[in-house]
Amino acid sequence: MLSNFYSLLLIICIFSLIYIINYAYLYFYKNKDFSSLKNNIMGSILILFGILKLYDIEKFMEIFQKYDIISKNIPLYSLIYPFIEILLGLYFLYSYKLTNVKLVTNFLMFISIISVSLSMIKGQTLRCGCLGAFFHIPLSYVTMSENIIMLLINNL
Repeated sequence: MLSNFYSLLLIICIFSLIYIINYAYLYFYKNKDFSSLKNNIMGSILILFGILKLYDIEKFMEIFQKYDIISKNIPLYSLIYPFIEILLGLYFLYSYKLTNVKLVTNFLMFISIISVSLSMIKGQTLRCGCLGAFFHIPLSYVTMSENIIMLLINNL
C-alpha cells in the first residue's frame, strides 16, 4: 500500500494533470471560454475515477463494501457506483441539468466523507476505493482531502 505522502502526491498529480488538460483544451479549442472549466474538471475526475474502478470491479466492490455506509447494507450499490460516477462525469462535461447533477455529486461526496470519517474514527486500516483496485491507497486524510476538494470544486 502506498504511504500517505505518496498517495497525496498521486492525487495531486492526477488533479493537476486533469486541470492542465482541461485548461489547455479550453484555451486552444474553445475560444478561451473558461466558464465551463470547473464542470470539465469535475466531469473528467468522475469519469477517470469511475473507469479506474471498473479495472477490477470485483476487487473494488470488496474494498468499497468494507467502509462505505451504503455498500455495507446494499452490496449492489458498490457495483453500480462506478457507473454512477461515469454518468455524472458525462453530465458535467455536457452541462446537462447541472443543478441535479451537483446535488447528486454533493450527496455522494458527503456519504464518502462520512464513511471515511467513521472508518478512521474506528481506527480501521483499509484501502481506499477512490481509484479502484488499480492503486493501493490507504483510507486516510488523503481520501478525506480528495472528497473535500471535489466537494469544493462542485460548489464554486
